[in-house]
Amino acid sequence: MSKIEILKEEELVFLKDNLHLYVNDFNSSTNKELIKSIGHNPFVQSKFEMEELDLKISNKFQGDLEYENVIKVYTELKYLTNSQASDERLWAGLCLTKFWDYTKIRWNIEENIHVNNVKNHYFFGYGAKRSLTRNAISRLWWIGRLTYDHTANNPYELTELVCRNSNFIQDTLERNFSNNPKIILPFLRGVKRAELDGLILSKTSFKRLAIYLNLLGGTYILDVIPKKVIEEKVYVYAMKGMKEYETRNSITRQ
Repeated sequence: MSKIEILKEEELVFLKDNLHLYVNDFNSSTNKELIKSIGHNPFVQSKFEMEELDLKISNKFQGDLEYENVIKVYTELKYLTNSQASDERLWAGLCLTKFWDYTKIRWNIEENIHVNNVKNHYFFGYGAKRSLTRNAISRLWWIGRLTYDHTANNPYELTELVCRNSNFIQDTLERNFSNNPKIILPFLRGVKRAELDGLILSKTSFKRLAIYLNLLGGTYILDVIPKKVIEEKVYVYAMKGMKEYETRNSITRQ
């Protein structure tokens, strides 16, 4: 167990503002060249602790690896509050220290060594919500946070569903409802039920259901209606769409 090193606030601002001066250091095998270029150690020990984690690495999205890594990161850092887990200093610190190799390889930094790519995956390069799912390590934690279901026999069952496709992750975690497990979990349960009853989950069918949930949010206050109602509405809509698709195909074949 060791303390997590985070970036000091002033160092974070300076690095992001001057990233063009240091971007080539992200080609290095360790962070030593970056620290040397900065001229001093930009990190400070935080109060947070974690065990060393061996994350699986591929330079492209692989659902099984993403799923395994989500479980490792979220299980280890489950104690973080949502507020703490929204702090760029924490995730930038982890990407620049313990998970330098993971971030560099997973997001193909060597082949795409430009300021925006480095900023998006080592730091927060987008708006507050989207950045959480684009930073290399905060992404893993937030997938776990928002899909972990402590009431299920396998609490990571819905995590597995989301991790099958990178588009599923975006459609679940980057929409208006995405910061609320009370909405996301019943949504995913409805999707899972529909799949068990024959729905073929694809990028298109999943996105259609995510859009439907957004529309529901314009009609109902989703935070206050029973979770079972959300699940049922998503399930019914999914099955209706499946039947309409089958009917169209049947007519086309005639």
